[in-house]
Amino acid sequence: MGVLWDTVNSSVRYQSQCQFSYQCGVVPLLVTGGAGGVGQELVLRLAREGAKVVVWDLNEKALEKVKTRVEKEDYKVWTFPVDVTERGEVYKYAGIVKADIGPVDVLINNAGIVCGQTLLEIPDYMIEKTYGVNVLSHYWTTKAFLPDMLKKNNGHIVTVGSLTGLLGTYRCTDYSATKYATVGFHESLLVELKTHGQDNIKMTLVCPYFINTGMFDGCKPKTLDMLEPSAVAKRIITGIKREEVFITMPAFMKYVLPLKNYIPAKLSWALMYRVVQGPQAMMGMRSFNEVEAA
Repeated sequence: MGVLWDTVNSSVRYQSQCQFSYQCGVVPLLVTGGAGGVGQELVLRLAREGAKVVVWDLNEKALEKVKTRVEKEDYKVWTFPVDVTERGEVYKYAGIVKADIGPVDVLINNAGIVCGQTLLEIPDYMIEKTYGVNVLSHYWTTKAFLPDMLKKNNGHIVTVGSLTGLLGTYRCTDYSATKYATVGFHESLLVELKTHGQDNIKMTLVCPYFINTGMFDGCKPKTLDMLEPSAVAKRIITGIKREEVFITMPAFMKYVLPLKNYIPAKLSWALMYRVVQGPQAMMGMRSFNEVEAA
């Protein structure tokens, strides 16, 4: 009888520790751009929580680094060199993940790049690349993994957007536009799922300020410090656990940015240029480097 009670008690403790299925290592959690700054922090923190983490990134050297970093702490991670802009490649590797590891329960669309030039300076191919990585990839990954979530009536899709998807800024005509599109994609998909009663497919939109990952090297914000990747990763994971719908970093931006719609345009520009000094902060930004992880 004592053995039976110990078994039941142990099971209850295990279930309470594994409130979220990904924490029990039962079903995969996939991070795109998982070898980059925020991506690496997400992967490591999730692995520490017992998640079965799948990492997609185009940069194979960076993939090796994140794998080594995770394995040094005696955790396991599955890495794949996937170009998320290639629809066929996404579907191919999605099939491999499902067959070898299992259906993805949590999808974190984190991959992103920025060119850091004014419109007339941006090479045409970089505009297309930025759209491919920052927004079109969300269509391919979501179409690849959402059907299994619907079959199980359970899942979570996390979209890593940006505050520049809520307010355009200097040297970001490509990046900001894709982040606006990402917000629109996310919100529209949420409406579709809700309309069809798919309330168990959770969705979280995360819009952070500039992050100190190297993507915005040379950018010198005048009013706010850049966010650290570890802090952003921690907040994303908290948002997943709480099943939050919309997150901004800093949090107060959720209430400040909508004010642009209610004040005169001239006042809005004066605040942007003279008080926030957003354009000035971006003027020293370094241009895109092809060898970096997204």
